Amino acid sequence: MEASRTRVGVYARISDDKDGTQTATARQMADARLMAERKEWEVVDVFEDIDISAFNIKAKRPEFERMLEAIRNQEIDGVIVWKLDRLSRQQRDLARVLETCAPHKAFVASVTEPIDTRESYGQFVAELLVAQARMESANTSVRQKRKAREQAEQGLAPTNGKRCFGYDRRYTSVVAEEAAIIREVRDRLFAGENLRSISFDLERRGVVGTEGHAWRAQFLKRLLVTPTIAGQREIDGVRYKGSWEAIISEDDSLRLRTLLHRRDGTPRQSPARKYLLTGFIRCGRCEGRMSAHMRANHTGQYVCQRAPGYPNCGSMSVKSEPLEAAVKEMIMVAVDGAALAEALRARGDVDDGVAEAVRRDEARLEALSRDFYADEMLTRAEFMAARGELLKRLEANRTLLARRDRRGVLGAFVGDSGGLRRAWEGEGGSLDWRRAVVGALLDRVEILPGQAGRLPFDPGRVKPTWRY
Repeated sequence: MEASRTRVGVYARISDDKDGTQTATARQMADARLMAERKEWEVVDVFEDIDISAFNIKAKRPEFERMLEAIRNQEIDGVIVWKLDRLSRQQRDLARVLETCAPHKAFVASVTEPIDTRESYGQFVAELLVAQARMESANTSVRQKRKAREQAEQGLAPTNGKRCFGYDRRYTSVVAEEAAIIREVRDRLFAGENLRSISFDLERRGVVGTEGHAWRAQFLKRLLVTPTIAGQREIDGVRYKGSWEAIISEDDSLRLRTLLHRRDGTPRQSPARKYLLTGFIRCGRCEGRMSAHMRANHTGQYVCQRAPGYPNCGSMSVKSEPLEAAVKEMIMVAVDGAALAEALRARGDVDDGVAEAVRRDEARLEALSRDFYADEMLTRAEFMAARGELLKRLEANRTLLARRDRRGVLGAFVGDSGGLRRAWEGEGGSLDWRRAVVGALLDRVEILPGQAGRLPFDPGRVKPTWRY
């Protein structure tokens, strides 16, 4: 009886497929098939990961995982690779492969290297080559970062192959229609809207990104915080002036970063709200935060809710609709008042230098990085200590800018409650924008205990705390 042939799978990978032709993996598979023919092995499956790094520990390789599953299910007896670094550049990935192979007596063989893991010598060589490949990848990463820094210092545009929304692929010209969208989103954010509502509007209008995807909030965040649209490049937290045309100013880029900034450096997106005053209402008895709820009769209310571990008294509630109407009228009166106009004038007349301090510290961070990386004037300990102090001060000043800019929504309506009312009740008066107006004027709204015999809603129970 003829013995069954050894069934193998061919694994091929390329980490950078710029032109989409996949010629490198095609060559890998052709050579692997020739090897299988010489060995009289039967190729029953191919596994091909395109444009995926084996060095990046966060990269997902679906075909790599499918290959492991085929070994577990005994669909293949072994794997052929053109070169071992196509399979793994991390010791832990090689360990996974060998651990998966062991119970089923499966193996890995290389076309260009003397590797067959059924032999102890083959396993030793495999582990040695993976360690060498990892070192080469690390060295390549260092060289690429250094090249990117040199290009940034020279003002050269990014060369990652992906077109940035607002520019042509070579950054030689601005795409006018896309630049107009960027500036529109910037203005709407400064006016108090959030990215979620803006992305819904862009989707409704059929505005898509460079790859045809809809503008989800996270895509907009990524675009708006990139220094590219301000004519800059950023390397290791340092911004360099670029030679291409800016779509927005550096000051606007700073404002956007502070508005969308949070501690870990990623943009911040607030969860969607359904009620105008969520987060602003406080209980007049216990000073606890009151939350919004929908009652069984489909009417909303704000409730001081008692729960384990929370100090709320649980004995205060107020209907949402009349309360929100009362707060709205208080805001209309406030924007016409002399106190608000005087407070805004006073704030505008005093330049506390926060924006300039941010720009100055960013320049210092750039100089510090140059002293460490290029001129080698500092030790690593000195660099990290000085960088930590700068980043701490930048964080504090950026937070101040973010708080200040949230009040910019009021600028056009001071002394014009009629205009504010029309905007509030018009099509453009989204809930997010109305909440921005509330937040610009009010720190909190306290609900005092009701009195027996009064109407279901007594405006006298509402005690606002203004920000000015």
